[in-house]
Amino acid sequence: MPGLKIIVTALVGTSLLVPASSASSVPPRADPQLTISVLNAFGSGCPGKTTSVEPLPSGSFTLRYRGFSVAGNDYKSCRLIARVKAASGWSFSLPSVTNQATVALDGTSTATVITAMWFTGFPWTVRDVKKTKGPQTGAWNTSAVPRKAAWSPCGASLDLSVAETVRTTGSRASKASLVATTFGLPKWRRC
Repeated sequence: MPGLKIIVTALVGTSLLVPASSASSVPPRADPQLTISVLNAFGSGCPGKTTSVEPLPSGSFTLRYRGFSVAGNDYKSCRLIARVKAASGWSFSLPSVTNQATVALDGTSTATVITAMWFTGFPWTVRDVKKTKGPQTGAWNTSAVPRKAAWSPCGASLDLSVAETVRTTGSRASKASLVATTFGLPKWRRC
């Protein structure tokens, strides 16, 4: 038995002498990236070429709107369809949606943002309604989390539909604008 202890100690001691550079020669695994392109956007909130996709360094993405504003007792909506492509051998899920809006509401007014998101051929991933009351002026951010994670098919190219509605009620001077919709960092799994 004493000889066994010496052998184990020698092996452990030897493994500590391995240079650190050989252990770090394997690069850390990075998650794949999504490829996104807007196929179509339509509705009173996003007429002709007023939306764009901005990929983020984190691997997520933001949809930007120009001119998606409502005033008085009115509403506008936009449905955007984007092609989302995952890398071969991977499946992904979008864990959250955050809307960046601005409001100018007096004490008698409200603003509502209704968000729906789904992949073509799949049930609703997100269906959410957020409301705020005046008086309020400035930024108003809302977020929604899917009730159940929806995973894409393996390495698939899917069409993602995002439907946004902005509504104001109350004073004619009330105003709300949707500036951007940002998707949370995708979750990945090998398939």
